[in-house]
Amino acid sequence: MKTQTIKYYLFSTIAISWSFWLLAAALTHLGKTPFSNPLVMLLFILGGISPAFNEIYLKKKTSTLEEYRTFKKNIIHFKQPLKAYLLVFGIAWLFCFLPVLLGGSVQLVPLYVAILEFPIMIIGGGIEEIGWRGFLQPMLQKKFSTLASACIVSLIWTFWHIPLWWIQGSNQSSMSLIWFTLTCFSLSILLSYIWNKYESIYLCIIFHAAINSFWDVYVSNNKLLPTAIILILCVGFFLLTNRRAPEKNHPLTNYPQ
Repeated sequence: MKTQTIKYYLFSTIAISWSFWLLAAALTHLGKTPFSNPLVMLLFILGGISPAFNEIYLKKKTSTLEEYRTFKKNIIHFKQPLKAYLLVFGIAWLFCFLPVLLGGSVQLVPLYVAILEFPIMIIGGGIEEIGWRGFLQPMLQKKFSTLASACIVSLIWTFWHIPLWWIQGSNQSSMSLIWFTLTCFSLSILLSYIWNKYESIYLCIIFHAAINSFWDVYVSNNKLLPTAIILILCVGFFLLTNRRAPEKNHPLTNYPQ
């Protein structure tokens, strides 16, 4: 496994994102600047899109022209089978709706709100997948099992989000860290399934954006038991549908030592 490439990506991504987010946290605490302030929001967004743009930079710097073109095409490959779209949106909706039945979420607004918010959530979360599933997941699968790789990504993904708890007014500032960690595990497993089924960064972006959109309809109360049940269901679904990992010489993960 090309550990130096992974280490470089993780170190640089966390350093960039945390720089923006820690500055935003300082503004909301020391400067008493509200989260809705344009500068705080800009810093928040810049930190969130860093995994994507750092990976795009890394890919362009270390790949052949053909590999880079393949990578870019994978990100914006809209022409997917209808059943792929139905599966991705169906799983995203079910993931957010099931906690309502288990007492872990409440529907606060009509479902159409998710449709209206979806384009915004491409930037507000979905684009991260260029880094996490477009690079980190398949690279880890060169050495670890698919499930183990998904778990490793979830731990890194959770750690990367930590500064958001220090930004007053952010969603995370009023959110249970344990709930968030369990949810990251569940989502990483589902995203791993989508990646290995379609090998499509684009569909992973769509899924992540759909999850964030549905979450504004079905709002969590941070209860741990429903979240743990959802995690168990996700693991069971993954074990029943697990596919082989991408080949080691996959064009999206060909990086020099």
